[in-house]
Amino acid sequence: MTPQFDYICQRRFHFIELIVHWEGRLTTNHLQKHFAISRSSASNIIQDYVRFHPDFLRYNSSLKGYQATEYFNPCLNELDLSAYLKIAKQSEDTVSLQQFTWLNSPLADIAPKKVRGVLQALNSQLRVDVGYASVSSTDFESRIISPHNLVFDGMRWHVRAYCEKNRDFRDFVLTRFNGEYEFEGNAEYDQSHDTLWQTQLDVVIEPDPRLTPERAHIIALDHQMSKQPNGRYQRTINVRAALLLYLLKQLHLDSYQAKPEAQQIILSPECLEALKPYMAW
Repeated sequence: MTPQFDYICQRRFHFIELIVHWEGRLTTNHLQKHFAISRSSASNIIQDYVRFHPDFLRYNSSLKGYQATEYFNPCLNELDLSAYLKIAKQSEDTVSLQQFTWLNSPLADIAPKKVRGVLQALNSQLRVDVGYASVSSTDFESRIISPHNLVFDGMRWHVRAYCEKNRDFRDFVLTRFNGEYEFEGNAEYDQSHDTLWQTQLDVVIEPDPRLTPERAHIIALDHQMSKQPNGRYQRTINVRAALLLYLLKQLHLDSYQAKPEAQQIILSPECLEALKPYMAW
């Protein structure tokens, strides 16, 4: 059973796991600089982690730091490279790596006025009346929505919400709100009512079969595919049905390129058939 930790403890343990996972060595200095604490406090935090997970770390006296053992199994989420680089960006002297460039999405920054009401509705589970414009309807129209999740698709922010006009759950681009909100009482619909949000799909990708075996192998490396018993390189990505189209756009699978070198990957034929009911563009 995984122990339950308070927020501060989670932050510190997450930091420990990030450093060990990506740098391979953890010292008290890492925690001292990142959390602005004393050496003794940093040492106590590491010892707390070791107490909860006695088999995960071992002290290497020659390196003067802790290393992961073969049993190291991170308990907290978000241990991908982007999470590590965010730590590096926040504190220049915390981690070893400084030679990197972070390209932010030019569409991700939003005026607080646009989202303040949505955040309040999310936090308090409220219905909110707000003006919304779209490509098909360029004038701001009143929409009463019940938001249940914010979604970042890699380029811009959306809110997933029940729309009373359409009587269905829809995605709304945050920048298209007019920022004028009026709350309409408690929400009657939440994410538990959103069938597409609750539905999990397996997206199976593989190299474009038009590629040579050598090039297909390189593409498989790029996308962390593994060779299957049938000899095909594949990777399975789990996604909510409500977010499927965003994932396909991220993978450039929302269009088909004439040249295999441009296409690079496809959905496996079996997967394509299974996903068709969810792929209305």
